[in-house]
Amino acid sequence: MTVPWTDRAGDVPVREAATVALVRDAAIGGGVEVFLQHRVGTMQFAAGMSVFPGGGVEPRDHEGTRPWRGPGPDWWAERFGVTPARAAAAVRGVARELFEESGVLLAEPAGDGPVTRPGTEERVALDAGEGDLDSLLAAHGLVLAAHLLRPWDRWTTPPGPPRRYDTLFFVAALPEGETPDGGTSEARATGWIRADEAATAGTLGRLGMMRPTLATLAELAAAEDVAEILATQRTVVGQGH
Repeated sequence: MTVPWTDRAGDVPVREAATVALVRDAAIGGGVEVFLQHRVGTMQFAAGMSVFPGGGVEPRDHEGTRPWRGPGPDWWAERFGVTPARAAAAVRGVARELFEESGVLLAEPAGDGPVTRPGTEERVALDAGEGDLDSLLAAHGLVLAAHLLRPWDRWTTPPGPPRRYDTLFFVAALPEGETPDGGTSEARATGWIRADEAATAGTLGRLGMMRPTLATLAELAAAEDVAEILATQRTVVGQGH
């Protein structure tokens, strides 16, 4: 279920991962802005690169069972070409990583009961591997809002690097009332940048980027606004980095 798989091209295990491009409408000139993290140079993977929030899908993401709001695991599985179990883990994992790394919570009230927001200490604890997203949201009267996510792409690191990932790419509009921050030790800086400017900077080498990030930015840069991105019907085809 959570054991990394090894392909026939090499003996480096391929780990499950998920990442999300968080977008908002640009204030001037149309188009969209995207939230990027500029990773510290000591990271074991993509050191010094500009990336979207995300990371490895963990055993606790696979173990979650609490229903969410939005399309079910079968729907996500069909779009990404994975099993329902893996799709469900990726949805939980990407929402968890987004909260851990940026503070943005893809959640809404679970019912008519009291609702509170997880605090900084709980966010830090979750990031340290304590507990899981399902339990955290339930404790605050919240439920995962998976309907805010959209499937976008899937990329697998080719043989060669010492770390390899099979990464499911999501997009999400910045939820109302949420403000991403730089509260992660994995990034030296974070911030909003126009998707077209980020794509240009990546192409020219002004920002270090891996091919999947650059390809996603170029696609997002072609959209007139966030609504167009969310309405896009994507055909996800797995490919190499």
